[in-house]
Amino acid sequence: MALAKATLGTSITDVYTSVNDSATTSIFFTNDNATARTIDVHLVAGGGAADATNRIIKELSINGGDTYILSAEKIVLSNGDKIRALCSHATSVYATVSYVGI
Repeated sequence: MALAKATLGTSITDVYTSVNDSATTSIFFTNDNATARTIDVHLVAGGGAADATNRIIKELSINGGDTYILSAEKIVLSNGDKIRALCSHATSVYATVSYVGI
């Protein structure tokens, strides 16, 4: 198992890019601010762009000091596929992806 980390910005940010085939085991979104922040998360096929058709989370509010964990299902990614996200405020929410190559 391995980890990838990213700080979400107000514009779309790469959280994780698959090298070869991989599967996520969990994704943590931690709000390190005292104020609630919202996030959008996209699953983008290699070479594609984040848009409404690949958004899996829209405007999810994470309370200040709280963490949202996405772990109900594994996300299987091919080489070059990406998990991308953005936040309502820069440098407040941090993403940690736990993944394994398959």
